[in-house]
Amino acid sequence: MQISWINKFSMIDYPGEISCIVFTPGCNFRCGFCHNSEFVLAEKLKYVYKNLIYEKAFFNFLEQRKWLLTWVSICGWEPTLQNDLIEFCEKVKSMWFLLKLDTNGRDPDKVRQLLERWLVDYIAMDIKNEIWKFGISAWIKLDEKPYLESIDIILNSDIDYEFRTTVIKWVHNKSTIENICKHIFGAKNYYLQNYKSWNNLDNNFVWESFNLYELEDFRNIWIKYVQSVWIRN
Repeated sequence: MQISWINKFSMIDYPGEISCIVFTPGCNFRCGFCHNSEFVLAEKLKYVYKNLIYEKAFFNFLEQRKWLLTWVSICGWEPTLQNDLIEFCEKVKSMWFLLKLDTNGRDPDKVRQLLERWLVDYIAMDIKNEIWKFGISAWIKLDEKPYLESIDIILNSDIDYEFRTTVIKWVHNKSTIENICKHIFGAKNYYLQNYKSWNNLDNNFVWESFNLYELEDFRNIWIKYVQSVWIRN
């Protein structure tokens, strides 16, 4: 699998546990507020692909940290773009690590396979906007059906999971938030992530954050639809 970067030690990605984070290059979205254009845009990816981390080196690292780390988190940009993601997860699980996957939900078949084979222990799915506005936030033309299917698969899974939305002024409002919640009715955990302005893919657009009072207002809408709502400010 293509590995663009590794965070060797994290206590944030899975709270209460020590994990490492594996980053994969490339994404099917082109969100203007993305902080990691160097791993998304083709002209910048040329450098990334020249400096990929060998998979063998990563597993050597895991072998050395067996008694320190408990979780391996695979995120991206979009990990399901990797053709050998399932085989990579099988290798991680064979070493008895717990595994978390971050995804935007583009490939429900791959999500289903990972769950059916018990290869992931936690899934975090980003929901950029209300479903019929996905393409607006992602800056691409897309079919919403795969994303709805991924939501349904995750909602009906037996593992822990979270859905999350990075909220931005002029992109999200009360109506948007409520419509997102209707798609994930009954979800265990929903995270409201406040946008932070730095290193945007689109430097020409002025993105703005909400204040804490506005976030709490959104939270009061969400709590009607899901079991737990959390704010990451």
